Amino acid sequence: MKLAKFLDKYDTIIFDMDGVITSEDNYWNCAALTVWEYLSWNSGEKINAAECMDNMRQIRANVFCNDELISVLKGKGVNSNWDLGYVTVLIAWICGGKNAWNNFQSVLDYAKGLSENIIEEYDKLALVCSESTGFDYDWLKRNELMWRTMRDIFQQWFLGDKLFEERFGYVPVNKGKNGLIYSEEPIIDKSRLIDMLRLLSRNKRVCTGTGRPYIEMMPPLTNWNIKQYFSDDGLCNYDHVVEAEKELGNNALTKPHPYMFLKALYGTDYDNTRIVRGDYDKEKIKTTLIVGDAGADILAAQAMGADFCAVLTGIQGEKARDYFEKLRAEYILKSAADFLEDD
Repeated sequence: MKLAKFLDKYDTIIFDMDGVITSEDNYWNCAALTVWEYLSWNSGEKINAAECMDNMRQIRANVFCNDELISVLKGKGVNSNWDLGYVTVLIAWICGGKNAWNNFQSVLDYAKGLSENIIEEYDKLALVCSESTGFDYDWLKRNELMWRTMRDIFQQWFLGDKLFEERFGYVPVNKGKNGLIYSEEPIIDKSRLIDMLRLLSRNKRVCTGTGRPYIEMMPPLTNWNIKQYFSDDGLCNYDHVVEAEKELGNNALTKPHPYMFLKALYGTDYDNTRIVRGDYDKEKIKTTLIVGDAGADILAAQAMGADFCAVLTGIQGEKARDYFEKLRAEYILKSAADFLEDD
């Protein structure tokens, strides 16, 4: 096998992970379980974690309307699966009041009417939700207590009781979560993924710009024996965003901001202030290719001036082609497996 000819132009390849290298399936399961538990808890009900694990597929089908809600929200720029759950709960409360429970069709209908860049609407949704429920606006805002509580519940489902306690230092309220992190699979054939990354790494710098925190980024890279193909200073993950936002007092460095891809390109030890100010060698961007599956990925790539390769392995699949064509992605592939050609 050999690399596709179009890759000759580039010396740095930066991959988003979920929907590109890793499957997002378990993350969507996690988001659904998080919404289910959080709305139950706020309605005075306590879930049985083991039963929820057994009925995970049915819960996801209910919460996300057979995944149509995921497709709608992702298509409007929701990049983090923490935000996927957060926005779903806000809308559930807007539509049904603070004791809203189990009417997700109304959530889907409401979501369809939101703007094409939903990230700009987060504070507006929190305000409307506050007016609908009486909940404190500051409590409802993104990155505040309600969001952080949902994030922690999400991490409990994904990491499982044992790993969560090791990482966060306390025992989940609803124990019995086995951890979905242990059942992850690549989104393309594993042997082809390994061949592709091995060939790329021979003469290119291979990086990540992923919304996963470090603790979730590393298991697939190590378990699938592919970490060796990535540059050590090119593994940009959500922890870098948290650190930079805290350092700079800037709460808007997640995609579609280009910070993550720039941090991967110039190295994870590159100064955050210089990145945000645009103080870097812009010539390097001309030979950099960003690979992603979502709107937030292409918007971030275009914001930094990099070429973009869309892969149709995200939630919308082939339906995303028109979107990427309208945004003039340089390349649109069925999957990252198409980086390889048979001799």
